[in-house]
Amino acid sequence: MQNPKGDLIDYCRAQKLRNPKFETRGTGPEHEPLFITDVIINDEVRATGQGTSKRESERTASMLALESLTAQFGAVHQVKEQPRKTSDRPLRLGYAGGTAEGPYPIYADVLSQALIVANTRVDSNRRGPESIDLVRRLTLDLYKGLLEELGVVAEAPQVEQVEVKEA
Repeated sequence: MQNPKGDLIDYCRAQKLRNPKFETRGTGPEHEPLFITDVIINDEVRATGQGTSKRESERTASMLALESLTAQFGAVHQVKEQPRKTSDRPLRLGYAGGTAEGPYPIYADVLSQALIVANTRVDSNRRGPESIDLVRRLTLDLYKGLLEELGVVAEAPQVEQVEVKEA
């Protein structure tokens, strides 16, 4: 199991349970720490895990909680995702107001990677609409910069709104 914490969260959602809460406490000396994590689901401690790092203790607790839930509720049958059809032709974005600067090509994989980079650059303690707006603006700046560097578009015009047009 590569991502037990994520798998546990997905399982809880599929079973319509509350999202798990992870309560971790550290004990022991600084040179040999021991972390203990309780996984709480629907106000009940479902499992306790321990490890030499917070991540390890959460991982162990998640695996134990998932085993416990699977024994109680059974396995969730997931529908296998069909592979997406991709096209070599990029989607086109036009600017709101029909300005003459022309459309930007959209390469989904490049845009996806720009979003991932933007998410990692925004402080994880930020929350709410301001954080979302910051990620959105950074993603757009990264994406437009990449297109300019690659020579896909000339210097990018500054716009406030963008709307999707079907080709």
